[in-house]
Amino acid sequence: MRKDTMATEPQRQIKRYDLVTPMLPCKDVILAEFERLLLSGKYINGEYVSALERELAEACGVAEAVGVASGSEALFLALAMAGVRPGDEVITTPYTFAATVEAIVLLDAVPVFVDIQPTDLNIDPGLIADAITDRTRAICPVHIFGAPCDMIPIAEIGEQYGVEVIADMAQAFGTLYNGKPCGSFARMSSLSFYPTKNLPGIGDGGMIFCRKKEDADRIRRLRGHEAIRLNGHLYAGWNSRLDEVQALAIIARHACFKDEQIDRDQVAAIYDRHIPATNRLRTPNGGRGIRVTYHQYWVRASRRDELRQRLSAAGVDTGVYYDPPLHKHELAEYCRVQGDLRESERAGAEVLTLPIHAALPFADAEIIGSIVKEFLQAES
Repeated sequence: MRKDTMATEPQRQIKRYDLVTPMLPCKDVILAEFERLLLSGKYINGEYVSALERELAEACGVAEAVGVASGSEALFLALAMAGVRPGDEVITTPYTFAATVEAIVLLDAVPVFVDIQPTDLNIDPGLIADAITDRTRAICPVHIFGAPCDMIPIAEIGEQYGVEVIADMAQAFGTLYNGKPCGSFARMSSLSFYPTKNLPGIGDGGMIFCRKKEDADRIRRLRGHEAIRLNGHLYAGWNSRLDEVQALAIIARHACFKDEQIDRDQVAAIYDRHIPATNRLRTPNGGRGIRVTYHQYWVRASRRDELRQRLSAAGVDTGVYYDPPLHKHELAEYCRVQGDLRESERAGAEVLTLPIHAALPFADAEIIGSIVKEFLQAES
């Protein structure tokens, strides 16, 4: 005999990313421009790449911007043009994506890790000077999750010791530090257009922001297979071009960027109301002159995995990053560790990222914030 059962609705999932909904206001523009591009026959190094370079150079307050094939390529090329050679050392953070270290290692240079600040998860400027040796060629701060590194003291250290500052801002387009775009403080800064970024493409792509026009000129030559000689070293060119399809899509998304950031800011403000300041981002200088783009919104909990399970049970997708940090990664055999990295290890074990994107309903953010607040209150 058939038993009657009541159908139950599947639990609604709250995803960390929605890559489609924010694209919808741009869809018609992208499709129209793509048809124009398709019929033009100019698919490489054309008007869209040039227009995007000019647009983003102005937005970041630098002399030039150069589109390249990916964020990883951007960092590799910037470090190379800063003179990083085999055997040189580059000071950076272990609390970052592997691409930061891969770029250094592929230049046959040595990543040197110093610890991070617990308040913003960025490299601690107070630890950099002790890591400098006569082999140090560059400092590579990484603006983690869209929060700016404390760039003024980092720049001062670079100037004092004659060391270049090359920043990884893959997650931080739109971030301000001291009232200025964070991409304007280093000699060169690298950006990623990976689809999950705040300013995304529809595939891989990257850009290098250059304060010096001569750096941009050299990178444009290299990305198109032209060899160049710099500081007595011959650099072989290779293919690292940003294609026109990506450029036209990014231009369309950039037109919507400010509106999307307003939505992200409102989600972050909801989380801030629920989550104690000691368990979330605290910016340098009390936040004066700082604007965070919130590529990710993170919360710290000593019982992080339990919090993640609690949120998952409520249908909330969360993320864990850089656990373990890169000094525990297999690439660590190419690296040197300076001092105690306990804050990086603690962040790897405690930090959880919450959903934040331009299409996240504010009601969902309230639900998530309430769950986190309740858990942290019980934890404390």
